[in-house]
Amino acid sequence: MKIFKVAILPVCILAAVTLFQGCALLFVGAVVGGATYGTVKYVGNTLQVTHEVSLDNAWHAANAALKTMEFPVTSSQKDASSGHVVARNAREQRVNIDLLRETEKATQIRIAVGTFDTTANRAAAQQIYDAMKTRF
Repeated sequence: MKIFKVAILPVCILAAVTLFQGCALLFVGAVVGGATYGTVKYVGNTLQVTHEVSLDNAWHAANAALKTMEFPVTSSQKDASSGHVVARNAREQRVNIDLLRETEKATQIRIAVGTFDTTANRAAAQQIYDAMKTRF
């Protein structure tokens, strides 16, 4: 009976992993992704990062960074769960900064410059994020 349990356990584990591989990857990804703050990734034309900063501080930092970089802010709105700042750069490209409160001390920051996913637009988004970080 003991040999049967030893032999069947690996088969059950293998079957579970095969059947639920998407769920397992999602779970592992959520655990790993949720534990890392400050790791920048790009999704299309948008810089995305979750930073250990309150929504209020991130929103003030976004507005201050754009002012320092001399980007005229055309809209700046915030409520208890999110913030949205819109500006224009010297090339008349739209600059969008979206802030999403994840916890009391963690905010997801999304920065998009222009419409297309280009190296120049990614560099501009990174410059804005770097300017924001100096104010956290």
